[in-house]
Amino acid sequence: MTSVLDYVAKGLGVRIVGAPGSGRTSLLKGVVAKLEEDGATVYTMFAAPALAAVPFAGVLSLGLDLRSRTVGILGIVDLLSVQMARTGVHLIAIDDLENLDRESLAVVDVLRRRSNVPLITTMNDRPFQPRTSGYLGSIPEATVSLAPLEYEQMSKLIVETLGHPAEVDVVANVLTKSGGNLRLAIRIIQTSALSGRVILKDGRWCMNGTTLINEHLHGTVEALFQGLRPEEVRALNKMSLLGPSPVDRLVAAVGEDNLDNLEYNGLISVIEGPDGALLAAVFPPIVDDYLRAHTLSSRRILRSAVTDHVVAEPGHHPAPVDADDMLSASISVLRKQMGSNHAAATRYFQQRRDAFEESCYQSWKRDPSLSNAVAILKVYWGAPANPHRIHEVLRQTDSDGGEPGDLVLFTMSLACWQLSHEKNLPGAIATMQALSSKEPGLRREAEAIIAFLRTSHGGVPVNQDHLFADIPEQGSQGGIIPTIKAMLELYHLNPRKAQSIMDSAEGNPGFPPVESFIRGMAMLSDGREEAALVMALEFREKALQNVDQVAFVSQSYIAALSLLHHGLFDEAEYLAGRAFSLGKPGFLVESLHVAMLRLSSLRDAVPATSLGLTPESNGRENGPLPGFGTGLHDLAASRPASAKAFDERASRIIEKSLARGFVFEAMHTGLFALGLLPGPRVRSLLQRILEDRAMTVHQQLLTVAGAAIEMDLPRLRHLLDSYVLDGDTFQVSMLLRGAEQRCQLSGEPAVASEIRRAAKDFAARFGVVGTLLDFRSEPPGSSLTLREIEVALVAGQQSNQDIAEQFGISIRTVESHISNALRKTDTTTRKQLADLIRNAPKSLAAGTIAASQATS
Repeated sequence: MTSVLDYVAKGLGVRIVGAPGSGRTSLLKGVVAKLEEDGATVYTMFAAPALAAVPFAGVLSLGLDLRSRTVGILGIVDLLSVQMARTGVHLIAIDDLENLDRESLAVVDVLRRRSNVPLITTMNDRPFQPRTSGYLGSIPEATVSLAPLEYEQMSKLIVETLGHPAEVDVVANVLTKSGGNLRLAIRIIQTSALSGRVILKDGRWCMNGTTLINEHLHGTVEALFQGLRPEEVRALNKMSLLGPSPVDRLVAAVGEDNLDNLEYNGLISVIEGPDGALLAAVFPPIVDDYLRAHTLSSRRILRSAVTDHVVAEPGHHPAPVDADDMLSASISVLRKQMGSNHAAATRYFQQRRDAFEESCYQSWKRDPSLSNAVAILKVYWGAPANPHRIHEVLRQTDSDGGEPGDLVLFTMSLACWQLSHEKNLPGAIATMQALSSKEPGLRREAEAIIAFLRTSHGGVPVNQDHLFADIPEQGSQGGIIPTIKAMLELYHLNPRKAQSIMDSAEGNPGFPPVESFIRGMAMLSDGREEAALVMALEFREKALQNVDQVAFVSQSYIAALSLLHHGLFDEAEYLAGRAFSLGKPGFLVESLHVAMLRLSSLRDAVPATSLGLTPESNGRENGPLPGFGTGLHDLAASRPASAKAFDERASRIIEKSLARGFVFEAMHTGLFALGLLPGPRVRSLLQRILEDRAMTVHQQLLTVAGAAIEMDLPRLRHLLDSYVLDGDTFQVSMLLRGAEQRCQLSGEPAVASEIRRAAKDFAARFGVVGTLLDFRSEPPGSSLTLREIEVALVAGQQSNQDIAEQFGISIRTVESHISNALRKTDTTTRKQLADLIRNAPKSLAAGTIAASQATS
């Protein structure tokens, strides 16, 4: 709404473009209400397809008193011209412009040419019809496009509609089925609750079954077919049974004209297939579900009519088995993607993934061998887990006689499932110990997995080198040992050592998605965020083509961390939202999924429960990697009463991470906290972490932080003027913003003003594009009692004796009040304390005066 109002204020017309159901009418109503509230006169016409052929239907919707003399286009124009000549701001608003009748359209066109009155319209995002395109184009106008809803918006919509947050799977299902369409999303949410497809459990909406399609949705879906010809409906049915298919093949099957008309009506979407070919699919996905359910249950011969097309598709399988410049290029690619609707591509990914899962499961049913069991369990490492099938495979698979590598992966999957599904760490460790006892040749692999499980949920072993001293990296089953060693080195912030381990293990069969994750995270922690981003985006696209949800989630996590480091919150949240839209992932990458949920909520400090986090996943303050614990989110959501209090809290969180060996997370938390509200303890801890590992990255940032914390303005100016461009420019801007707030909290408004100017110059010099977090502390003095505020206000000018006589209290009490106020506000002198309270927000001062008057 803000963009529309800004354009109107500049005298421009505005065209609001969006698909049917995108919320364009609601937006127009909100804009009109705001304009009328501000004193403007808005003439609003509402059009509709049923009234497109009714003369003057749009004009009549104005509710004007049209007498006989005004009959005809020019007569109505004369009447409206007289009204618009009156004093005040006048505008015309038209909803659904493409369906406005020709006569009303002519009235508006002539009227605009006479009076140059601004026009606000809503229209479809489909190609314009020729009869409309010749009108209303003579006056400059701006365009506001309504993009489809993303994951976070859908999560908030569910809360607004049903009053409680929803689990990730519910949000992902609504987002995918609706195609991001607001109207469809609301109907799916409402009818899912009405039909019991979602149920409220422990304050969160959860899936009750596998689908959201229900009988109450039929009318909504059928309304989308309004205006279609019978042959177009038959074409949709064929496409639904065929699934995503090459466009040239569909032209032969259903006809080019039918495809064009269906695309015009927004009922098909084109996506890129695994081999780069363009595929067309029914859209939005809820329509595909509806058609598929009705067609498959009918006795018509449509299924056989498309069999030849399905069989004749060669090579197409629904589920195949198988620094600055860099940053700018990556951001450019991402922003092009952000304006697109990915619901069809998401649906296609899910269909191929589910088909592959079914294929693996049926293979295991025919032959419950160890190798087939590992194949289906690997699917559940990344794909949404099916507890019934997992339990069936784990119970009924004969593990004797299989390959040692398969036995390790099977047992590891069992242990990870016990940890993820049952929250049973002792049981998971016991499972691996049993393997070690039963198969002495696999003892080293079992001990490595045990170390990983204990580390990820406890802390890095004190003597990690000794733990792996007698375990050779070469020849380990499935590359387990080098992979785990490298992961533990990442936890301990030894990125180059982690890279070296993976390099030495090349040629040893392993799990490529985990290897690429380790390499990307090593680059990220070593200060090469741009290179990590480029690699992550490339691997993420390959994961989409290969239907690899483990790689897609893990690479999205790396890319999101890199983007957050540069303050690109919109882009990071977009990537996370794409990962969320696939549904809750499997048990191997579930922790990364939860971490992205927390990281995506940092900008607005959204409570974690509103994003679908369960109490179990929301409990630990520290974790092995950024976002795995709650500490970072808690800091972003806090409103500290003083800079000292924030510094102490952040330091405690970092120290706990260090005590558990989670050094990577400690460094990341330190960088983030330094940007929110810099303090000496956090800076000292961060510097010690980097020095202990001989890492020179972030040194300029730490030096600037030292000068800002000490309020050494000459030195700070010199450091900023001589700053050499690196990957921390956004972090420096955040730091300066936090330093300004620190000075305000400490009663140094003049220093804060100087730092604000320095920050502005720095951002202009380096072209910092990131979004600064709107981190807010409590107002200065908000933690003081009423009496402490009263005493503090006069402490800078009066003696203790005078204050005691003024308020009728003892000198000892005055001393106590002043001492408490100095401690709570982190000030050092009475004058500094008095200036701080005097410059506090007016609400604090007004409250003090009112309370003083009431007391007297």
